[in-house]
Amino acid sequence: MVDAPDFPTVAVGIELLRKCLEQAFSAVGCPREESMLIADALIQAELCEVTTHGVFRVPGYLDGLASGRYRTGDHSRIQQTGPASILIDAQNALGYLPAMQALDGAIEVAHELGVGIGGVRNSNEFGRAAYYVEAAAAQGFIALIFGNTLPLLAGPGGTVATHGNNPFAFSAPGEDAPLFDAAWTPRSGGEVGRRRLLGLPLPLEWGYVDSDGQPTTDPAAAQLGVQTAIGGAKGFGISLLVDMLAGTLTGAASGPGVPRDNSEVGTFILVLSPRVLGDFGDAWPSYPSQFGSAAAAVRASGARWPGDRSRAARTANLDRGWVAVATAILERAVDSMTRVSPSAAEPLAVLLKG
Repeated sequence: MVDAPDFPTVAVGIELLRKCLEQAFSAVGCPREESMLIADALIQAELCEVTTHGVFRVPGYLDGLASGRYRTGDHSRIQQTGPASILIDAQNALGYLPAMQALDGAIEVAHELGVGIGGVRNSNEFGRAAYYVEAAAAQGFIALIFGNTLPLLAGPGGTVATHGNNPFAFSAPGEDAPLFDAAWTPRSGGEVGRRRLLGLPLPLEWGYVDSDGQPTTDPAAAQLGVQTAIGGAKGFGISLLVDMLAGTLTGAASGPGVPRDNSEVGTFILVLSPRVLGDFGDAWPSYPSQFGSAAAAVRASGARWPGDRSRAARTANLDRGWVAVATAILERAVDSMTRVSPSAAEPLAVLLKG
């Protein structure tokens, strides 16, 4: 499956995009490990057609790194806080490398103890949450990741934003294991911004409101409004849980204390061995087949199993070797890349010229 977009796109080769992104992030001071990680995470988002977390993010990241708004990941400090836990002080780095360091540390501990916890504080956004839990699942672990954000949500009956839409994701080993990734507004903030850039309206049923609390389909107006959580009080409660784990527990900013530039945020990662509960864990080999049965029942009902869409999109895009990037998004990314590394931007600029 590859979605047919309602706007002009450019076909960009996967490895060409990877090379250009790595070069651009290296040009703003990222060490090689960080440049490769950010590039891969952005490309995986494009492959999975979660385009809100792909090339669309490049200008903000490059401009932020070049200006000093973000520090590079090599400034992070790693601290072992207990036998099963590790804490990363990101020192205002972009969140990708600190989050991966926390994940790697939690996996290392889980190999020995069956459970590992990774925390990050003083960080910034880390991209698509599913990227990290998929990495853990590929190594045979169950994983959950939680991240808090700047205030976007008002509590039930409220009119003032006090908490973020606070994404969380989980996955497990196995081909049919669920891969779930969600924030607690109708769509991510990136989707609202992407639609604004592309001149696309928001569906009215998504429930966005403007600064006066009136329903709106205008992305620009929605960015000024205060939103309510999906699921009402239940969704807001999940947002509070994520904020408690990712913000309060890690020592990051939390709730209404998160700055408007979305800095000083935190990440909480829980990694579990399928065998952590002894006899129950010993039965894990049967669980992938149980996932398969559950997935088959969901699909037979006409619904999608969590992860179906992104996995199918990734397979299709890998098979053809390129991704379709919206022309307006690629133009904006090329402009930002040109400012930091003209040679990194040039191959993509050539594609834009046709």
